[in-house]
Amino acid sequence: MDTNNYLSDLGKEIVSINKANGWDCAKPEEWEDTNYKIPALIALIQSEASEALEAFRKDDKENFIEEMADVIIRVLDCTAGLGMDIQAAITAKLEKNRMRGFRHGGKRC
Repeated sequence: MDTNNYLSDLGKEIVSINKANGWDCAKPEEWEDTNYKIPALIALIQSEASEALEAFRKDDKENFIEEMADVIIRVLDCTAGLGMDIQAAITAKLEKNRMRGFRHGGKRC
């Protein structure tokens, strides 16, 4: 498996599956739509994270991991649909995080 483009390829696969199932996936030109599309996608990501939290509270590991997978699927659907390279962004962010100091910003955890 070529891991160089794994997340980008996975995002494209997710968009393809969602389109085949009748969902209206994001498109690059919808970035300008401040009233609906992107805010709705972010809300869906948040709802999946909330479902993961609820599974954790119920000590339901099986449902927890499924909901965490849903978070990633929603993120990849959004970014791939918008034509964004999430893999490059994650790589750049990890490099930035490597340069941060121990518990930077004075945070407790």
